[in-house]
Amino acid sequence: MSPINIAVLVKEVPDPEGTFSFDVDGRAQTAHLPRVPSLFDENAVEAAVQIKEQCGGRIVALCCGPAEAERTVRYAMAMGADDGVLIEDTERAWDSLGAACLLAAAVRRLGGFDLILCGREAADTGSGLVGPYVAQMLSIPFLTLVTSIETGDGAFHVRRLWEGGEDVFACIPPVLLTVCAETNTPRYPTVLKVLGAKKRPLQRWNAHELAAAVPVPPARLLGRYPSAAPGNCDFISGDSAEALAQGLFSRLRERKVV
Repeated sequence: MSPINIAVLVKEVPDPEGTFSFDVDGRAQTAHLPRVPSLFDENAVEAAVQIKEQCGGRIVALCCGPAEAERTVRYAMAMGADDGVLIEDTERAWDSLGAACLLAAAVRRLGGFDLILCGREAADTGSGLVGPYVAQMLSIPFLTLVTSIETGDGAFHVRRLWEGGEDVFACIPPVLLTVCAETNTPRYPTVLKVLGAKKRPLQRWNAHELAAAVPVPPARLLGRYPSAAPGNCDFISGDSAEALAQGLFSRLRERKVV
């Protein structure tokens, strides 16, 4: 297959391993948490690098967010992306549709991509909407929840799991794919590659340059509340396994479970 030009959409998110709290209005407080690349987006970058290693071509990593999100773009460059684009906006937290409008406009401005990859969903919102939105705005086909990507005969041969087995598709470029964790294990860039990525040029665009692409105001999160799962725990005591089993059986019979 001829060289493939790939765009990878990445996002910086609060560390999923961190502990967050809720304010009195039910809003999640994450400002104190370190920011990291979204986990599934690392799978997307790894998939892009593997395709580039097989077929050649170029990879551009795109991200919209505050200036600090530069580190996520540069991490993708350290993994193997050739170029990076950061669409800066410090005033707004974009919802899925708003982010997709900006990313689609950026992809359209750069042009010439055979394949667009992104993670199956963002690690913070879990919506899984940005990829399909971008594909629709660019009028190209898309597949979600991809577990394998191979190239050959001028097409991408894609596998996707479903409840009863596995689907196999042949996709003619251009196409957008959202990548699952099962697709690969992301590489850890070496210290030299991380340092090298910090020195390479990075394109910075202001979100207002692409604001014409955003047709609606972003959605506002009015509240987020932890689920209340009431439950009671009864302890059964006994000196032997038989006594414990008899006690459990008696308790279940009392509640008419058995």
